[in-house]
Amino acid sequence: REDTTLKLIYPRIDDTGVSIPLQGGDGNYSVKSHDEKVVTAKMISPIDLHLKVVGLGETTVTITDQSKNSLILHIIVDYETRTYVVVKHDIKIAGDELTEDEINAIQEEYIKTIPVKEGGGYQFIFTDRFNNKGEGKGKAVLYINEFGKEGKETSFEIVEVDNQFFPESSSFGYEILIDDEKRVFNPGKYKYTPSIKSKALVTNHIALMEDITEKVKKEYPKAEKVFTFQVIITK
Repeated sequence: REDTTLKLIYPRIDDTGVSIPLQGGDGNYSVKSHDEKVVTAKMISPIDLHLKVVGLGETTVTITDQSKNSLILHIIVDYETRTYVVVKHDIKIAGDELTEDEINAIQEEYIKTIPVKEGGGYQFIFTDRFNNKGEGKGKAVLYINEFGKEGKETSFEIVEVDNQFFPESSSFGYEILIDDEKRVFNPGKYKYTPSIKSKALVTNHIALMEDITEKVKKEYPKAEKVFTFQVIITK
């Protein structure tokens, strides 16, 4: 008798389930799910086990061969969760007609608009999935000061983003409701500039980018593009 653990995501993008080929034993497998409100299990061929996610929770699936040898699958079904820790802030400004004083003022003023401090982070919990492109929505938890402490719950949704200013960025963004305002953070590549001082040594990483150009232009009309960056690591 052997035990193993398998983690599955709910809700599934489709309801076709997961097929797992079985090896070992002497065949003629039988299977039983001990909580079909979480997962159903059946053999769809002499060697292929089919699991279908039904709901959140934990259960076990027992696989038994002809000689009554058994394997117990511990099944954990949970929401997909993406977790990021912010290790560095940055801001990039484009505007040929901006003076050096204006650039410095924008840097100092608008880098403060980043909602999470260095050392804080985000947790995105997908309680709803739309399609196989990874689009969905759910609950976001913002750790403003320190990751894992005093999380602020809100909602988020995956939205399409066409970030032509940074073509290496992803085609999606996290649209988060923060203080009654919807703000979009677009993941993309971040390259470290040695002249910028930082607590974290980041050379080539991923950042959540926010286009704040329209906000900045109200005060500095000559600004062409302004993005804030939150360099992140997954946790």
